[in-house]
Amino acid sequence: MNYERFDLNLLNVFDAVMIELNVTRAAVQLNMTQPAVSNALKRLRHLLEDELFVKVPSGVSPTPKALEIWQPVREALNQIRQTLEPIEFNPSTETANITIALNDFSAMLLLPPLMGHLETLSPKLNLRTIPNTHINAAMLLEQSEIDIAIGVFPSLLARLRSQTLLTSSWVCAMRGEHPLARKKLTLNRYVQAKHLLVTLTGEATGVIDPVLQERGLSRRIGLTVNQFSVVPQILVNSDLIAVLPARVIQLSAIADQLHVTEVPIEITPTSIKMMWHERSHQNAAQSWFREQVAEVCSNL
Repeated sequence: MNYERFDLNLLNVFDAVMIELNVTRAAVQLNMTQPAVSNALKRLRHLLEDELFVKVPSGVSPTPKALEIWQPVREALNQIRQTLEPIEFNPSTETANITIALNDFSAMLLLPPLMGHLETLSPKLNLRTIPNTHINAAMLLEQSEIDIAIGVFPSLLARLRSQTLLTSSWVCAMRGEHPLARKKLTLNRYVQAKHLLVTLTGEATGVIDPVLQERGLSRRIGLTVNQFSVVPQILVNSDLIAVLPARVIQLSAIADQLHVTEVPIEITPTSIKMMWHERSHQNAAQSWFREQVAEVCSNL
């Protein structure tokens, strides 16, 4: 290969297609026609002696060679862009619109202090929130429907980035006059109780059920809901018990009416993460906003 005559624009096209995994969307991002993008990919395939992308129903899928070279190519392109076009976001004067997907627990925990933090720093920044079920977050980021997702994400796609914002331990909660509130909550008593499950995904099992199954145990789930905010009120009006992140109880206005105890089985603390797409990683306004979210969460 003659590197002196290598067209760096081809790498820019390659990067855009890797991000979008769709030639049409990459063309829009690059402000090029689809045939021009296809032609650039053809030239790059010839130079690198690899197909780079194969067609799939949703667009294209990268070959092992494309996956191998993408990270160093992207890092080099980002360094060039930052050198030639240093861009900064002025939060005090500039307007920005950011869409976040998050559940009601994350909204209760984060939005009140975040809005107070942003009100003076960035008066022209507008936030829009939509529900996050954890199933749709990656798809919404891929399709540019949202800018950021906040929640629990056990695995990430290659084109998504994440940052842990905070962790929360698990507790078992019930009404203060619940029969189990006057006893030590053993594992046997726990599995015999009637349970409330918060399930954002719609699944009828929670984080504790696989652990119980490993011990040959199961529990009766009497009610499933998809909002954390209703749980304390339900508990004080029933004999249901629930395993929840401790912060859910701390945020409740009726926490004093609930009995909170340790879960009688070990559960790994949950990590709440902020997730965004690779295409927006260098966006000045979004980068600044992510820094503010992380700063607010560090004080929670």
